[in-house]
Amino acid sequence: MGKIKEEFMRLQETPVMDDCPQCNGAGEVDADYHMSHNTNRDVGFIETRVEECDMCNGSGEMERLCNCGEWITLIRGEGSYVCEECADE
Repeated sequence: MGKIKEEFMRLQETPVMDDCPQCNGAGEVDADYHMSHNTNRDVGFIETRVEECDMCNGSGEMERLCNCGEWITLIRGEGSYVCEECADE
């Protein structure tokens, strides 16, 4: 297979990645936990912990998706927001 064809195949299979909207690309989010003093009282405090982002699984990046739900690949370009199938329509 030629180098140009290999590059086209790679661009068609690699999705454009954006920062995760939940963690803004950090991969971690602050989570609040309500801690009670004991079981007989309704007072307590809120403890904040750093957890792995559920939306991106800690990577900080997500695939850019078209309105139809398909990935937008690098062959369409970094600034594209429409997949190949929707662009052809």
